[in-house]
Amino acid sequence: MNKSYLNDWLAPGLTAEEIEGQVAQKEIRAALNLLCNSKALSGSEKLIRFLTFVVETTIRGDSIHLKETVIGMSVFGRAPDYDPKADTIVRSQAWRLRFKLKEYYESEGASQPLQIVLRKGSYIPIFVRRGDDTIASMPFRRTG
Repeated sequence: MNKSYLNDWLAPGLTAEEIEGQVAQKEIRAALNLLCNSKALSGSEKLIRFLTFVVETTIRGDSIHLKETVIGMSVFGRAPDYDPKADTIVRSQAWRLRFKLKEYYESEGASQPLQIVLRKGSYIPIFVRRGDDTIASMPFRRTG
């Protein structure tokens, strides 16, 4: 993704490099771990797999590949000829996941400093610090 586009889209006054440095992979994985072990996602193995897949793919810098068909095959075991128009598993699970994320951040995750957000119309997560208007998105540079 073009860095100047990121600079225009993400947060005025911050470069993509500055944003990347503000939310470390370790911090994102810690937030992901808390979510995966939360009451909100308890018993929702499909949602946990979905969330983990999109977050880890994004951290690797491969978010451009987060398309409905890829998620259908990789997360939900659909065949390569899977037709997302006929089988809406990804969209319906994305809706459920967005609902559960909202539920989590309004209750047990209310004090978490970093939010993982899956915006409507996208399967690429964004990472938002509470109390800060900075939105961190990928691609990330690998920092460990």
